[in-house]
Amino acid sequence: MLWDVETGLCCHTLTGHSGSIAIVAYSPKGDQVASGSFDKTLRLWDVSTCSSRLVSGCHDSSVMAIRCSPKGDQIASGGRDKMIRLWDMETGACRLTLSGHTYTVSGVVYSPQGDWIASGCGNNSVRLWKTESGRCQHVLTGHTDWVNSVAFSPEGDVIASASEDTTVRLWDVVNGYCRMVLNAHSGGVSSVIYLSDGNTLATGSRDQTIRLWNLDTEECYRVLSGHTSWVREVVSSPQGDQIASSGDDMTIRLWDMESGECRLTLTGHTDGVWGISYSANGKLLASASLDKTVRLWDVSSGECRAVVDHFPDFVYCVAWCASSDVNYLFTGCDDGSVLKWKVIEEEDKCHLQLQWSASKGALTVKGASIQGTRGLSAQDKQLLKQRGAVGEPESLLCEPNKQLVTTA
Repeated sequence: MLWDVETGLCCHTLTGHSGSIAIVAYSPKGDQVASGSFDKTLRLWDVSTCSSRLVSGCHDSSVMAIRCSPKGDQIASGGRDKMIRLWDMETGACRLTLSGHTYTVSGVVYSPQGDWIASGCGNNSVRLWKTESGRCQHVLTGHTDWVNSVAFSPEGDVIASASEDTTVRLWDVVNGYCRMVLNAHSGGVSSVIYLSDGNTLATGSRDQTIRLWNLDTEECYRVLSGHTSWVREVVSSPQGDQIASSGDDMTIRLWDMESGECRLTLTGHTDGVWGISYSANGKLLASASLDKTVRLWDVSSGECRAVVDHFPDFVYCVAWCASSDVNYLFTGCDDGSVLKWKVIEEEDKCHLQLQWSASKGALTVKGASIQGTRGLSAQDKQLLKQRGAVGEPESLLCEPNKQLVTTA
């Protein structure tokens, strides 16, 4: 679902997947969003034209992870079929298939420069791949349980991996050796992120804590306590002055990075909060919950600015548009839908307005304008017109292989 931040209304409901949505991600430019699903497919959605392309049969099992490249020209997807596939963002063509994992691919991430890809797996290993060739350069072994999360350092020369074995390991990207092992959590580590200084890690765990690590001393210098259940996710604000955490205790907590104090505890959800994401300007935080709602929070006051409560099932993930001047939000739901929302901010509240939707594989874009759009094929134009689009595109694409697929 796409929500309008200003109105709090659902802008668009994207339903085309036939299985639960595992993950959604924006391209760096904010013009496209990718969704991976348990229906074994990856879909690419165009934010401006409301069109979608189905990369059908891209995996032989559920798609568990997707990530856009820093340049926005490529998407990496990983699935239960043990494969990683690299897709061209524009054409939807599969550029490369990366094989080697022997278990479900649980996460993929690009290095900041985009020249490396790291992937975590259920067989306790991390693999490092060269993006250009698709060659596996290193298999990083040492964890003794599932690898839940991976993160590159800002320089791209080190990768951190978080595991159910309660440890975090830091690996040298070029040479593939383990630089250090961080061991202080008493439960599985579910989330790891680098903070803006590049020398501090934040980790969230089943042990109900967030820990901050100084990588010079290899020690945990601060424990953030307050959650009463599994900490699912930890994210950093764009400004780097605070982090947010969410968990199965139904709360979101905002922590001051300088003092380590919990500034605010955001309450209102009635079930576990699995996904959180800051807006590009850091003023709003979106949360997705098993209570079938999405909430928008004012980061400075902790006030809930909007609640969307008409989802039919669990909401697992949220992703903001990467551009600071465009307020769009994407949501992924257990019913297999992806929705795009326009976020409209007013003085005392926000509204989320649905931008587009698709139902049972048929895209619905009633009233959407394609006036002046570039890059549509003749078939794209025809299908969009049939489904309610208005206006005339500036030019039509003549490439025979680039087409809009609207059926699963």
